Amino acid sequence: MSNEKKPLTDETVEFEPTGPTGNAYWILGMTTRALKRSGHADQVEEYNRRATSGNYDNLLAVTREYVNLVEV
Repeated sequence: MSNEKKPLTDETVEFEPTGPTGNAYWILGMTTRALKRSGHADQVEEYNRRATSGNYDNLLAVTREYVNLVEV
């Protein structure tokens, strides 16, 4: 059994860490869109606050709590 927590939504956000989709603003925007699309618009403000409260690694860790973040 895995200790990994399931994200809030089943939405998936794919990104390339060294490409344009690895940009922090792109990840924030796509995750915000995914939250709204999945009926979790009420979580957007909290997500943005938490995701922008640290460095890039924090952004990725927090984003993984809300969506399936997949590196391509």
